[in-house]
Amino acid sequence: MTDKPFGPLSFGKKVAYATPAFALAVVGIPVYVYIPKFYTDVVGVPISFMGLILLGVRLFDAVTDPAIGLLSDHTVTRFGRRRPYIAIASILVAISVCALFNPPLWASVEMEKMWFSVWIFVLFLFWTIVVVPYESLGPELSFDYHERTSLFALRDGFLIAGTLAAASAPGVIDWAYDLTGRPQDEKKKFFIMSALYAPL
Repeated sequence: MTDKPFGPLSFGKKVAYATPAFALAVVGIPVYVYIPKFYTDVVGVPISFMGLILLGVRLFDAVTDPAIGLLSDHTVTRFGRRRPYIAIASILVAISVCALFNPPLWASVEMEKMWFSVWIFVLFLFWTIVVVPYESLGPELSFDYHERTSLFALRDGFLIAGTLAAASAPGVIDWAYDLTGRPQDEKKKFFIMSALYAPL
């Protein structure tokens, strides 16, 4: 299902499509950049194990990305073939972010390793279920060259803004809450980030 693919898109509709890019960037940067350091330095997950799991997640993506694309291509609903995946998986991404950013205090490193492994795979699965249909939805909103150009320019603008917000958030939180880098401060910082990011 498409929305007037040959007609002009209203600015409101373009913004509605573009704004999720901000939230996806805000969540994505910490997972790629900050979470590995947090789990190795604060939680205590060995860095060699971390590397293996992150490699496994990328290989997992190589399978799930085309699978979700194929699945959403063949989905038929009254909301279109992409939107149900985006709507439902977004909630599950938020839950996964909260779990990943707030590991419980286990006595065993093995339990911490298991917690990280499970939630990073769960997060990436639901991330894929959001991102692949989301990026596929854009070209279906309009077949007009100029409309697509302005739509994707707006989306990429929100993506850049989200990236900048995500990159600066840890420093801003450190400053606002006077955090000094101690383990308990790092846990507090990731709790605050999850409280800010999950609703997005």
